[in-house]
Amino acid sequence: MMIYRIIFLQLLCTLSVYGQKEARSWVEFAAQKEKGQLSFTSLNDYSYSGYHFSEKPIPDVSQWKQLDVTQFGAEPNDQLFDDDGIRAAIQAAIESDQPTVVYFPAGKYLVSDTNNADQPFIINGSNIVLKGAGSGVGGTEIFTDKTTETTSYPYRFQFEADKTNQQKVIATIEKRINKGAFTIEVKDGSQLAEGQTVELYHSGVGNLEANAPGLQYKDIWKIKNRGITVVEKHRIISIKGNQITFKNPVQYTITADISGAELREYTTIEEVGIEDILFTSGWKNRSEIYKHHDSKLVDYAYRAIKFDHVQNGWIRNCEIRDWNECLQIDHSIGVTVKNLTIAGKQGHTSYYARYSYGVLFENCEDKVPIGFNHAGGQGHGPGMRWSTVNTVFLNCKMMKHQSVDCHGYHPYSNLLDNVSGGSFYNNGGAENSYPQSGPYMTFWNFIHEGNFSKKVFDFWDPINRKNNTYMQPNFIGFQSPNQNITLKNTGFEELTGEEAYPKSLFNAQLQLRLYGGYMSGSSSNSTAIFANDKKEETYWASQSNKESDWLMLDMGNDQSINEVIIDERTDLIRHWEIEVLIEGNWQRVVSGNKVGARKVVTFNPVSTRKIKFKMENKRRKSEDDSIKINGFEVKFKAKDTLKKRENK
Repeated sequence: MMIYRIIFLQLLCTLSVYGQKEARSWVEFAAQKEKGQLSFTSLNDYSYSGYHFSEKPIPDVSQWKQLDVTQFGAEPNDQLFDDDGIRAAIQAAIESDQPTVVYFPAGKYLVSDTNNADQPFIINGSNIVLKGAGSGVGGTEIFTDKTTETTSYPYRFQFEADKTNQQKVIATIEKRINKGAFTIEVKDGSQLAEGQTVELYHSGVGNLEANAPGLQYKDIWKIKNRGITVVEKHRIISIKGNQITFKNPVQYTITADISGAELREYTTIEEVGIEDILFTSGWKNRSEIYKHHDSKLVDYAYRAIKFDHVQNGWIRNCEIRDWNECLQIDHSIGVTVKNLTIAGKQGHTSYYARYSYGVLFENCEDKVPIGFNHAGGQGHGPGMRWSTVNTVFLNCKMMKHQSVDCHGYHPYSNLLDNVSGGSFYNNGGAENSYPQSGPYMTFWNFIHEGNFSKKVFDFWDPINRKNNTYMQPNFIGFQSPNQNITLKNTGFEELTGEEAYPKSLFNAQLQLRLYGGYMSGSSSNSTAIFANDKKEETYWASQSNKESDWLMLDMGNDQSINEVIIDERTDLIRHWEIEVLIEGNWQRVVSGNKVGARKVVTFNPVSTRKIKFKMENKRRKSEDDSIKINGFEVKFKAKDTLKKRENK
């Protein structure tokens, strides 16, 4: 268990933050990040996940060129198959050489008749989005009817790049790379270029002791002789001689000084997505019932969507209903899957990433009803497989007793953040692929729901086979209502049975990286960011049925401040106060009545990590009026240049 290097004694205390208790690991992370020493943290920086690492919103494609599939021969609701029309529209989009939406008007489209069952839809060009009229009632449904009669079952919709030159070595590395590093040294950088995305490859048993010291391994486990295989994807932002600086951090200590490492060529398609479509299949109409590995047909007959070698892509506002396998994100970087629903007849897998870096699953829900093993959801729940790194599951919902799909061949540095439901029972993977997770996996405010009244989860047993074998996993804010759950052989564990502050580790790390602080509020932690995102058009809104509301900015480390600029254009505040946290206690530094647009508030300089703005609505009885804060800007002197470099 890591010994914390905290400067101020009061930071060792667990502070209450409106029902949450502050996690020491968050304080330590912020302190070490400020100093550029992420190799010393128990928490990795998981914020480099999602479309453009969550630095840009998913684009509004309403102004893109639009190709309507009905103009190419597809016709909804006519009981005829639409493969040819859809394929023609996709091909036209690929050939258009400009950002293009392949649009499916409302209605039900039939695909995959006998002649097309083994012919998936392949999208191998950039800047293409498949978009429907909505995944709900009255929207767009694409129904896959037949499956192949062989054991090769394709994903019906595949976004994939040309992989002809994959794994071509373009630089070699002989110097160790510490976890959290942005800059590495290669022997010869002549084949590299700024803006290029590369694959960082390494394997070797020496990396085990460098990342998870003191562990013993079973002879049958391949990791014992190979170590963990690293296949991280990185974008190069600067080259100075043989010094290469990445946009995103290396998330594993790479012992290139022992066994060497290399940068490989890595090609992708970019800016692709799927929006507002319901995907259904003929699995619903078959007589077979899902039982794990009962047959290849039961496991794989109907497979919906695959992203393969995609950079900066997205899937949002879709439902995948009645499929054996729903969604795979493979060998990709910077992908967001948001507002995805998995439903219908139980099948094999839900949604997962493998061999990828920075896949964000946000607000996704598997609500398949109870089935095999008395568990709800797909047989394998939200998943991390095969060397995937920085996969983040944010505000996702699992069904009770559904398996967390940590599947072996050593995914590492992944985060389950505010995930509810699910269990560590029967994770998956063959025994020779153990452990099912490498190090730096973190469960943050995870709510466990299994069919156990009492259960011990031992995460490391190199003798007996366990379906929950993780290398020193971190648990912060772990809760198991109405269950007596004991966790054994963890890495770092704190605030068990309580909700940890910050509510979301991912959001806190992202805001700290982009805006210099994490904003939370009385109305909604997820929208409080809009008061600190430096955007004129966004704002945080108070709860209109409350007299008193607040916003709090956590700057991560003590800063000397004496000025705050508050932008409140609703003219609804009748009284306000500003408090700062000093040695664990809140102290008021200034107060007033009216705010208004761009109000500058000054006070005597004070050193603090947290500043809180408390406000009262002068229209207390109006449910329709709420205070809107467009900006909350704190003036302080930055202590390092790391943020500037990271935000290039």
